Amino acid sequence: MTNRDNEIIKLRPEIDFGDIPQPLEQFQEVLRQVLKFQHDVLVQTTRDYLEHKYKGFSTRDETVKEELFYQSLKKDIPFKKDLIGMIKGMFTSLELEYYLNNQQEINKRLVEFIYKRVLSELSLQYTT
Repeated sequence: MTNRDNEIIKLRPEIDFGDIPQPLEQFQEVLRQVLKFQHDVLVQTTRDYLEHKYKGFSTRDETVKEELFYQSLKKDIPFKKDLIGMIKGMFTSLELEYYLNNQQEINKRLVEFIYKRVLSELSLQYTT
């Protein structure tokens, strides 16, 4: 492992998932650790993006906000790539290699993880 890889691993919160038999499910452990570490950055970036793209976003109904966020993740490719890049940039070299070999499947899962994690936080922040 390179020095960068060691430093990245030190930054991550530890989450115990027990025994996970499949490689893709094992990689989800990495995704969850990185998502937890990058949580605030993902939320802040998403909030800023949605406020600029949809004026008055914070005053809209919760179901409308949810749908706008969902559609943005599905249809705005640069926005989705930015969020994925925030996660991908925190991979070690071996994790990045695995990611690149399984990119399509991992991105599907990653977008769902991001959506669930950020949506709950967006709702909390706008109601307080």
